[in-house]
Amino acid sequence: MLLSRNTVRGSVTAGVIVGFMAASLPGPASAQSLQTVPSPRATPQTGTEHTTLARGDGGLAVDSLAVPGPGAASRSAGTAAELARTRVRPFQLAGVTWRAGSTPAATVVRLRVRSGGSWTGWTDLAHEDDEGPTVAQEPGARAGTGPVWVGDANGVAVRVTSASGVAPADLQVVTVDPGDDPGGRLGARTGSGAVATARPASGAALSRTPSFPHKPRVISRKRWGADPRLTEHCSAPRYGRTARMVFVHHTVNSNKYRPREAPGIVRGIYAYHTQGQNWCDIGYNALIDRFGNVYEGRRGGLSKPVRGAHAGDYNTGTVGVSMIGNFDVARTSKRMRHALVRFVGWRLGTSYQPVRGGVSVAGARFSRIAGHRDAMSTACPGRYLYAQLPRIRKRAANYLSRYSSRLERKADRLGKRRTGAVWKGERPVRGGYRTVFHRGVMFGKRGVGAHFLRGRTLSRYQHTGGPKGVLGWPTSNVKPSSVRRVRVLVTQRGRIYLPRGKPARVLHGPVYRRYRATGLATGRLGLPRTSVRRTTHGARARFRHGVVSWNRQTGKTTVRFR
Repeated sequence: MLLSRNTVRGSVTAGVIVGFMAASLPGPASAQSLQTVPSPRATPQTGTEHTTLARGDGGLAVDSLAVPGPGAASRSAGTAAELARTRVRPFQLAGVTWRAGSTPAATVVRLRVRSGGSWTGWTDLAHEDDEGPTVAQEPGARAGTGPVWVGDANGVAVRVTSASGVAPADLQVVTVDPGDDPGGRLGARTGSGAVATARPASGAALSRTPSFPHKPRVISRKRWGADPRLTEHCSAPRYGRTARMVFVHHTVNSNKYRPREAPGIVRGIYAYHTQGQNWCDIGYNALIDRFGNVYEGRRGGLSKPVRGAHAGDYNTGTVGVSMIGNFDVARTSKRMRHALVRFVGWRLGTSYQPVRGGVSVAGARFSRIAGHRDAMSTACPGRYLYAQLPRIRKRAANYLSRYSSRLERKADRLGKRRTGAVWKGERPVRGGYRTVFHRGVMFGKRGVGAHFLRGRTLSRYQHTGGPKGVLGWPTSNVKPSSVRRVRVLVTQRGRIYLPRGKPARVLHGPVYRRYRATGLATGRLGLPRTSVRRTTHGARARFRHGVVSWNRQTGKTTVRFR
């Protein structure tokens, strides 16, 4: 359910309820460098003690109030915990958190806020015990409701009931003000310079099927304002082996926000997840607003299999993408669906995964494009969006129908025992394509074929700059040379010789061309003893039976045999 600025409309559905939180004690909120204090777990349940969880540049404020036990009258009415109407500094999002593993049966959490000078009615906040990361994945994570967008508010009240009359342990109501865009840059601009626009290319109609699923336009974490200090309490990103499927979520917040407000919504979700629930980062790998803007979620690389915090036991090897809005009460926009098809097509297609059919994850079977409710007892991603998933699967399959990758075909021939799973999906590079596997990298270009490199060959080749460097694209696999115990990689503009037990020798440029004219390794010069090295006047390389030198000023190469 969504709390609007002046009234409550509808009921909160199960799933992740998202918005902005902000609250502090009365008084103006000033921008300052980020400050954090101990987790809200340290705050007693009694009284109405206030804790500042974080405050940062641009007006960001994340605060909490303890939800105390009820008075005698409320207890007799079945209330387990209650925070009476309490005035706080203005905020835009609120949620309730508690100690993980302490949720009594049939717990119901209700919230009301002071908005527009009056108090709203009560609304239920949905919660799922297995939402977000597991305790094993992120031991400090707290249970709780999803955050709910309330617009502008300056007061909050909470009421909690349960079948036993016992409340979850260490109850906190958390409020967030996502603050201004960093430096006032985001959302304030219009036109092509805006961070989020009303008609981004990623949301444009899918007028024709592309031959390659390019990455859609993505608003990076830096651009939407992800303060890296909010994740300092956690370790580096964790990864699965490959991206195998996508879980679709919705945030259950306003469906009527403007482009300039959308980055703030993302910042609010980020602040609530990291500061209110002690997650290591925002839970989703990506988010999409109603205009079709795509936002980078969890840090660690959107094209890598970053483990999110969106589906409990099914976070590893899956991609969580959340549609910003409440799609239990409204339908998604066309631009939002276009962006979702582009994102899923790129993310799964370039990882060489199908978008239709099923896959097993952590002992359960899912469609390759599944709804959050398929994994957990929740209404997420909302009845309207969930009903659209079969159509989205069909459109994503059509989007990928012309995509035929020579790199994927080569990998299939080699087999996963040699290449490993896709780590970072296929992407264009200098007129060709590259795919990173766990055990090496595949390079491919029309006219030169696809070739898989690994080990010291890959390391040496990438040290030269890869396809963009002096060697250009590989034109062969690593193969035996004409000399025993020496292997060679042939490229567009040179060769890498790989003698067993000795360093690799890299030849390129005028020195290599002169060496090739002498007959390569079976010619008079024999095998290279060094790679091409720069000199004061140009470059040279030593061979078993001589030296080849190139003079930069004259452009001439000379051979000195010995």
